[in-house]
Amino acid sequence: MTAADKFAEEYAKEYLGKVFYFCLKKTGDPQEAEDLASEISVSVLRQLRRGNLPEHPSAWVWKIARSRYSDWAEAKRKRTAAVCSEDISELPDVKADSSEPERDVLQQEDFALLRRELAFLSTDYRELLIAFYIEDRSIREIAERLHLSVEAVKSRLFRARNILKEGMNMARTFGPKSYKPEEVTFTSSGSQPSGLPFSAVQRKTPKNILLEASDNPSTAEELSMALGIALPYMEEEIELLHNATLLDKEGDKYVTNFVIESRQCQQEVYDAQRRDSKERSALIHQIASDSLASIRGTGIVRGKMSDADLKWWVATHLVDLTCDDARTALGWMRVFFNPKARANGETWGFIGREWMELGEPLGCNHSGCWTPRGEFWMYGYSDFELWCRVGLMEKNELLLLIDLLESRKTVETLTELEKTVWNAIDGRFAHADETGRVVPDVLVIPKAAMTRIDGILQAHPLYGDLLDRVLATFDGVRESMERNLPKRLHGEIPYATSMDMCHLRMMAVNDLVASGGLIVPAAPEKSTLSMWLELP
Repeated sequence: MTAADKFAEEYAKEYLGKVFYFCLKKTGDPQEAEDLASEISVSVLRQLRRGNLPEHPSAWVWKIARSRYSDWAEAKRKRTAAVCSEDISELPDVKADSSEPERDVLQQEDFALLRRELAFLSTDYRELLIAFYIEDRSIREIAERLHLSVEAVKSRLFRARNILKEGMNMARTFGPKSYKPEEVTFTSSGSQPSGLPFSAVQRKTPKNILLEASDNPSTAEELSMALGIALPYMEEEIELLHNATLLDKEGDKYVTNFVIESRQCQQEVYDAQRRDSKERSALIHQIASDSLASIRGTGIVRGKMSDADLKWWVATHLVDLTCDDARTALGWMRVFFNPKARANGETWGFIGREWMELGEPLGCNHSGCWTPRGEFWMYGYSDFELWCRVGLMEKNELLLLIDLLESRKTVETLTELEKTVWNAIDGRFAHADETGRVVPDVLVIPKAAMTRIDGILQAHPLYGDLLDRVLATFDGVRESMERNLPKRLHGEIPYATSMDMCHLRMMAVNDLVASGGLIVPAAPEKSTLSMWLELP
């Protein structure tokens, strides 16, 4: 094998892929990038056949690549000038003659380039150019179709062609999100019967639009380039997000109107929450342990739930209680529990977070279902296989269980329809004793009992110390938000801070499991710990 053959083989292995990505970055179009990469490769091989072996291979290859790109860009500039040189104001009111030299060039040499630029023109200009060049309509036909004067159509075509020419002269580069979409996670609270906001952000495209427009007001065209999506499709996505009240429009630019925490912001928030966490978790454990007997004395445990399982709910509820008292002290309770009203009449808040690993799972949700006769709630822990356990209760199951507890009917007296529902409850949320009476395997907490429980916890000698530490953590998180969020979103800081403080639930659980203060159940999938009924 000759030296030239060896270098040709090395070029194919080491440089060919890099040359293609260089061309893709310069041209913004995969087909054009392939053509340009082929031209560069031919030039390299031609030089090798002539015996020109490089002393410094990398510098030599990239010198050829830059030279060929320069030639390509100049040739494209000249073609574009020829395509776009026609004066719209002098066009006759007839359909275009396909034999005109400029139109031949347009149709044969730069049709792909034209299609690319049409994809990034606004709707009004795009429709005009498509009607004139692609559909071959006369100016008068276009004017009648759009209810415009002939002169108005000529004027708009002139402006559209100028924009088109400028774009065709550009070596457009799509943003990184066009080939590497980022993941964003969301958290929400409030009334959401329509399914918003989560129904609007289930796909990569809306997630990345919101991420791109976060702290970065962008036109539809800029978002199209950033994500590598043609404008007709981008306009529809933007409209959906705007109607969902997640994007605001400022002039011709769109901007995300809620907090999306960057990785840096999340790291600073996490550091603020972890700064005092061991001492805080020790206080939570002490208060919860000392209060177990008094809490059990309120009658909320109807079955044989162990103290070990009961402590999970008490410790997690204690975190929520302390955070609520801190929000009250800060004047943030209304913001947290009554987020902003939306155009469809719903009230909900929303925050996003760029995907990142923080070293420990922090998700702990508070979810359930509601009826006028009572509510079912559960804490879902994002570790230890305790996210769903036996699952959520459905409304018909909740209503039947409440009826059985209040009426003290036996399961033998149930109708066939009720028995079907009972079968979904039995062994999951409740069971029947030897007499057929229903015994709940979840906590049952009337409103009066909840008030007593909160009083028991707040009366503990260490509660004031815990509250002070939680207030200090609120301050640390708020300061992190102020450093990382744009000024226009500082009004969202109370809500975003309050939502991030929910991470203290899982942070405390992680600490207490590690220290032995909480015991993970042997069969998590069958467990009902931290599930409860709230009754009026």
